[in-house]
Amino acid sequence: MKKWGLVLLLLICFPFIYKGVAQNVSNEGTDFWAVFPSHDPSLDPVTRLPALANITIYVTAKTASFVTVTCGSATPISKSIPANTAVPFVVNRSQAYIDQTEANQDAPYNNRGIRIKVREGYAKVAVYAHIFAGFRSAASLILPVESLGQKYMSMNYTQTLGGNNLLTLVATEDNTSLLISDKGTVKQINFQKAGEVFEYMAVSGRDLTGVTVEVDPSSPDNCNKRFAAFSGSTSVTIGCEGQRDLSWDPLFQQLYPTVSWGKEYGIAPFINRRYIARILAEESNTVVKINGVVTATLGKGEFYTTEEKIEGIFVSASKRVSVAQYSLTQKCSGIDGFLKHGDPEMVLLNPIEFNIKAVTMFSSTAEAIEERYINVIIKTKARNTFRINGALVQNGWKIFPSNPDYSYQQLPITAVSSNLSASEGFNAIAYGFGDAESYAYSAGTNLAANNYLLINNTVTNIDAPNACIDQPSDFKIILPYIAKKISWQLNNEAPIIGSLVYKEVITTSGEIAYQYSLDQDRKFTELRTEQVKVIAEAPNDNDCLVGDIEYNFEFEVYPIPTVDFSLGSLSCPDTELPFTDMSNSNIIDKPINKWLWDFGDGETSTDQNPKHLYKQGGEYTVTLFAGLDDGCMNETVKKIIIAPKINAGFQVAAQGCKDTDLIFTDQSSVASGTLIKWTWDFGDGKTPVVRTSKEPFAYQYTQSGTYTISLVAETANGCVSLVAQHEVIIYDLSTSDFLLPEVCAEDDLATFINKSGDQNGNTAGLTFTWNFGDPGSGAANTSTQVNGSHKYSVAGQYIVTLTVKNTSGCSTILKKDFTVNGMQITAGFDILSPTTTCGNKVIMVKNQSTVNIGVITKIAWYMDVENRPNEAIIDEEPEAGKEYPYLYPNFTTPFPKVVTIRLVAYSGTKCAEIIEKQITLQPSPVLVFDSMPDVCLNIEKMTVMQARETLGVPGQSSLTGPGIGADGKFNPVLAGVGIHTLSFAFTTADGCTDTVRQTITVNPIPILTIDSEIFLLAGGKRKIVASAVGNGLTFKWSPSTGLDRDDVLNPTVTGEEDITYTLTVATAQGCNIVKLIKLSVLQGIKPSNAFSPNGDGANDTWLIEYLETYPDVTVEIFTRQGVRIFYSKGYAEPFDGNFKNEALPVGTYYYIINPNNKKKSITGSLTILR
Repeated sequence: MKKWGLVLLLLICFPFIYKGVAQNVSNEGTDFWAVFPSHDPSLDPVTRLPALANITIYVTAKTASFVTVTCGSATPISKSIPANTAVPFVVNRSQAYIDQTEANQDAPYNNRGIRIKVREGYAKVAVYAHIFAGFRSAASLILPVESLGQKYMSMNYTQTLGGNNLLTLVATEDNTSLLISDKGTVKQINFQKAGEVFEYMAVSGRDLTGVTVEVDPSSPDNCNKRFAAFSGSTSVTIGCEGQRDLSWDPLFQQLYPTVSWGKEYGIAPFINRRYIARILAEESNTVVKINGVVTATLGKGEFYTTEEKIEGIFVSASKRVSVAQYSLTQKCSGIDGFLKHGDPEMVLLNPIEFNIKAVTMFSSTAEAIEERYINVIIKTKARNTFRINGALVQNGWKIFPSNPDYSYQQLPITAVSSNLSASEGFNAIAYGFGDAESYAYSAGTNLAANNYLLINNTVTNIDAPNACIDQPSDFKIILPYIAKKISWQLNNEAPIIGSLVYKEVITTSGEIAYQYSLDQDRKFTELRTEQVKVIAEAPNDNDCLVGDIEYNFEFEVYPIPTVDFSLGSLSCPDTELPFTDMSNSNIIDKPINKWLWDFGDGETSTDQNPKHLYKQGGEYTVTLFAGLDDGCMNETVKKIIIAPKINAGFQVAAQGCKDTDLIFTDQSSVASGTLIKWTWDFGDGKTPVVRTSKEPFAYQYTQSGTYTISLVAETANGCVSLVAQHEVIIYDLSTSDFLLPEVCAEDDLATFINKSGDQNGNTAGLTFTWNFGDPGSGAANTSTQVNGSHKYSVAGQYIVTLTVKNTSGCSTILKKDFTVNGMQITAGFDILSPTTTCGNKVIMVKNQSTVNIGVITKIAWYMDVENRPNEAIIDEEPEAGKEYPYLYPNFTTPFPKVVTIRLVAYSGTKCAEIIEKQITLQPSPVLVFDSMPDVCLNIEKMTVMQARETLGVPGQSSLTGPGIGADGKFNPVLAGVGIHTLSFAFTTADGCTDTVRQTITVNPIPILTIDSEIFLLAGGKRKIVASAVGNGLTFKWSPSTGLDRDDVLNPTVTGEEDITYTLTVATAQGCNIVKLIKLSVLQGIKPSNAFSPNGDGANDTWLIEYLETYPDVTVEIFTRQGVRIFYSKGYAEPFDGNFKNEALPVGTYYYIINPNNKKKSITGSLTILR
């Protein structure tokens, strides 16, 4: 027998109870109405005629169903609907389409509505409408009659390109009266029959967003009337401001009644594209936030439109709002603002609070849709439960930055029908893009309703929209008013008068409603669709007339779930054990979505596949309660044996020393079974050590510090213990070091300098013990002094040991080999250079000293012991065969010099041997080469006086280098500009040589370009044309007669007589050049009397020599008739024989040349030849 008492107790603690304030109205139903509104057709690319669109209705269902589509007088279309399949119904265009000329009429059009009806007794379906042709595409989710409302507000977009906003209405009941409120103007529309359609179209492209349409409150039975409303545009462009040649598309969406609006919306971007959002307020003083930031405060019917966006955003409002998302015109729709396939589309989004847990949706490929996607928004914690066609979607989720509780996904799809499901509710839209066309619509939703039915399972006390087979149920109805009378009728049974006792509840939309109950304990024994009819008498309030209102509901009888689970292969204490749910709801496409696990140890979980850790071994009873959040649940019980608990433990000293063995002893145990493996982690970052024996072992730490040691023990059945831990402190060792002295057997003491210290180099607190390796010396062989001293009597090899101990008790021992050198030294050296050599040459000597035991510890070289006895070269690390260079100082006498070289070799302080040899030094020249001044490139050859030998020894000298000629003189021209190195060499009669070097700089002279003769018309003036290259140039003209300046390169010159100028150009270094320039003054203008402008390159223009030196001259040319055909002030551009870009004819013309400088004008004839 099932323990339902326990179940009910657990249901209070865990979220199985169906929230009584929720609604059971969704986009699935049995009766639907759609319309085919106006649109602007595109042109067929071949015929150039309008490509008229058609409308196709697509029907899907979770389980098999049967549907009939009717419209006007067209033959009804009936089809079977297989589960999870989108079935198309092509509607007769002539019967459904509303032409733009038919909009705004006085009365609706008969039978234009498209009705989609499920055959009685068959499963609910979901319906979508798609309008398409040529480059036009638009689609919408179609809502069932039970989800329709009494009030809507139009959602459109700012109109462009001559299209028009529209609002299309269809009556679902006879005798429906509606009011359209548009900016203070109210229009009444009376529908005689269900299926009549009225289209309200904006004038002159006005935006209809915010226009309200509602049931006339004064009409009969107004509180029971519902109708469907659709909004959009005949065609529109969105975005691409300022661009030309834009494509456009119609907009088409069924509106949600205002009661189904919400306060929170997530908006996921269209994949790889930009989008715009619009937010419409139902009431005044609605505060709108985007990503948590206040963006707008809206009045009733006002809206806010975002800028173009590419990222996901989260919209929240203080009161109910409607939110639309728009794709952009193709030319600018890409994320980068450039072309991306698609076109304008509008999709009305569902608020977060109205979500679904499972839906079968349709994705169209018509007309030429190339890309299809689904956007999904779900709570972040539930996103890993989301499935498409049964497959989990675990990658690619993005979190809303402003609301991390929610995530979104953009899924590319290829199937026409897709089944979406998750453990918690989600919102989704389907959309597609092609070349200049697109569609988008809600994948499905739950909707708000002001009246709905709940089934109360009296076994589980769960309220749900459906009943469970063979479990008693009561009934509840939620009404928006307090009923005066209420009756219930189940299927076709006799009516039952119900109780008027009610309970106030708050609906999802935040409004107060009234719950009435019918206690029946009714059991349903068949899995089928049941019907309930409720008739309630409404009061006369809220503008609703008194009278009976009839509500018809359908609900399903669901099977009881089959509950089962599996366990992990190991059942060990202190280890997470995985539990895997294997339950089945026994309903197609409706998986289990609620779980409660009781692990038998006082712990529970609501995860689907939890992991649980048992702390003790033994037998436990595990109970799983599983079911659906809309009512049906079941349980299963299994027993589990948990292996005995393992107690891990070990012993180790609390302190230790670095690089020193630390002993570990295992103390682990288990009540039954055998320990086979121990995993040790010593906390030092190294790979844990796995041992298969519990015998004690040693381990060394290489660094000081505090370490946490962890041990996990494992038994033969694979169970592992909890971690056992101990801390150990590892102390640093001292640094041991000492210096070895160099002694021989004759020395008094060998003193060892101690260089030891702690980790900081200090000796405080350290103790030292020396062993000198000379046991024959008795007690003197050891010492505790800081620096050890010992007298060795015999030459030979010894081992010296130093032990250093710190305050932590850590000791280090250092041993070094030590040699006491012998006393029998053989001093010797070789002179590698000639015994007679030049005094300025380096000589080489080689050490050849040895000792009978040990090594020579030091040698001292005295290179001129007689004259400089205190100057020595000391080598503390000598080797036999080592060579030493030496250069003697210059001596200034012209005579040879004999010097004595002494070598002293040591094997200790008191053990030494001396040897001496002589060498003769010849006098060497002493040279001087003084600095030389800079010279200019154009000076004469010069004798170099700065180089000389100063000692006066006989010999020969030579001077070489750039610019030195055969005569020994320096020629700057030969050397060239730049810095040059000259070498002075001297060789004595004995062959001793020396060389010194010095540099000299040759500076460049200016480079001057100028004509040697300049011509000028008498009384004229001209700027002298010249150029000069050089560094820091200065200029001087002499004389300055006729010049405007005499210190510039290009003065302006005037004159009446010939004159010769001297121009001097100098650089900053003082290098200059001088040039003579003659000014030749011409005493008159000499124009030619003919020229031939025929394009052969010779005499193509009328050239007049030096006329440009008259800057104010005017030149005029006339025809024989006195027509002026040329005029020029100045003559920079000579006459080319053309007038107004036309060649003048061959002939004679006349000219006047006026110098305008007090000179007489010149006249004459000019003949043009061709």
